[in-house]
Amino acid sequence: MMATPTFRRMAGRADFARAGAGTNPWRLAGLVLLCAVSLPLTAVRADDHSSAKDLAAMRKQIEELQREAQSEQRRFDESEQRIRQLSSELRDMEAQNQRLNEVTQKLTSGTSQVKSETGRPLEELEQERSGEISASQFNAAFARYLGTHQFTLVGDAAVSFIYDRATSQNTFTMQFQPILLYRMSDWLLFEGSIAASLPVGSNASFSLPVATAQIFLNDYLQINAGIFDQPFGDWYEDQSPVWVNRLITAPLPYGVQAIVPPTDLGLQLRGSTQWGELGQDVDYTTWIANGPSFDSTLPQPVVGQSLNPQNNIGINTNGRALGARFRIYPFPLDANLGRLELGASTYDGKWQDSFWFNSWGVDFAYLNHDLQARGEWIQTYRQMPAGSGGPDNRQGWYFQLGYFLRGLPTTGIASLDDVVHRLEPVARYSGVNQRAIVTNEISAVPSLGFNGSSSIFTPHAREVALGLNYWIEPSIVWQTEFDLELPRAGGTAFTFNHAQELLSQPASTPNDRALLTQLSIGF
Repeated sequence: MMATPTFRRMAGRADFARAGAGTNPWRLAGLVLLCAVSLPLTAVRADDHSSAKDLAAMRKQIEELQREAQSEQRRFDESEQRIRQLSSELRDMEAQNQRLNEVTQKLTSGTSQVKSETGRPLEELEQERSGEISASQFNAAFARYLGTHQFTLVGDAAVSFIYDRATSQNTFTMQFQPILLYRMSDWLLFEGSIAASLPVGSNASFSLPVATAQIFLNDYLQINAGIFDQPFGDWYEDQSPVWVNRLITAPLPYGVQAIVPPTDLGLQLRGSTQWGELGQDVDYTTWIANGPSFDSTLPQPVVGQSLNPQNNIGINTNGRALGARFRIYPFPLDANLGRLELGASTYDGKWQDSFWFNSWGVDFAYLNHDLQARGEWIQTYRQMPAGSGGPDNRQGWYFQLGYFLRGLPTTGIASLDDVVHRLEPVARYSGVNQRAIVTNEISAVPSLGFNGSSSIFTPHAREVALGLNYWIEPSIVWQTEFDLELPRAGGTAFTFNHAQELLSQPASTPNDRALLTQLSIGF
């Protein structure tokens, strides 16, 4: 059907409105209004044969024009709002720039004035100004100062209560032993240990048990020079710290009547390597040192006399001592068989003139989850001068067993389970065999790690130690120990007075009991 002239006029108006909508929204709104007014007239004048379909199409076109007009109006409003916002930001930036220029001018004039008054730049004065700095600033400044140097403070402290039945003594005692570690570079480390204690009848006593320079040549070789813990067996180096030792006292071969020197002064070579699967390792230590010496306060050498403390020179020796220790770990980690260590040690040197001191020992340590066991056998031989009752042969041993209760089933009572799972019962049997003792060297004064029992000084000392540890933290432990001293009869007791030997009779061997409790802290 052909459109009437009226319809063609309306369509032309619609096309004209569509063409002009993109340029002026108000003009487009006027055209929409004109179309809306003309719609009734057009409907009246339309041919009676016009279809309702044409009218619906025309209404749709009008609705599209309305939507386009509204959209254009929104874009127009948004553009106008954005222009106002940018204008406001531009004014703020201009004002801020003006303020910065004013501040810069004031700082410039102030710096010139300070320099003219003091003769020094403002930067130097600011650096001298005292004030607080943040922790991060201090750490960064300190790190820059140290460079590759690092200083670390570690060590241990302990306070204990000791009761001995035979002497009826009960006393508190304490020890504080800081260890200073100073790393100058990746290949050089210094270690120093200072032991402070309170001996009876005097003020604090200080000693220097360890002071070494450690040089790391490569992954397999290290040099230690200075005063070091004797790398004989596994006790002195690895088990002697108070919070590492599972009991308060030391095994008899390493206690107050030690049969191997605890420290020495010299040079060590040590290293390790993996010989099989992961965990199958071997480590070695060899050393040369000043060597052993024995109680120099006695008028003459005798069998059973005690070792001298370490000093800065070799006493009456014609040669140095040599030592070596080898340890092997046979179980790979993937086997889940625990960690087993097997070791062998030797230490040989001349203790006086040309008289030899020889020692050797074997040891083991086994850790498997909550179970730990360790033990050692030591044999020493000391060549003696003529007329001194020699030779001086000694043997020492210990076996120790412990178990953490953290693997026990729970009871359902949280507080009780927490206490029980922190407990570790420990038992140890140790002994020393020697032919004689020197009564002048017997001490009944308790000290940290020594219960004060004179039964330990008998020629054939035996001790059963029962302990219960409560682990507060991995490096904080409260320990309780009950000692049974069960020496065997036999042996000789030497007593010296005015350079004369007064007694050489079989030594008495009384049994004894002692109770110790101690709080040990490692840091």
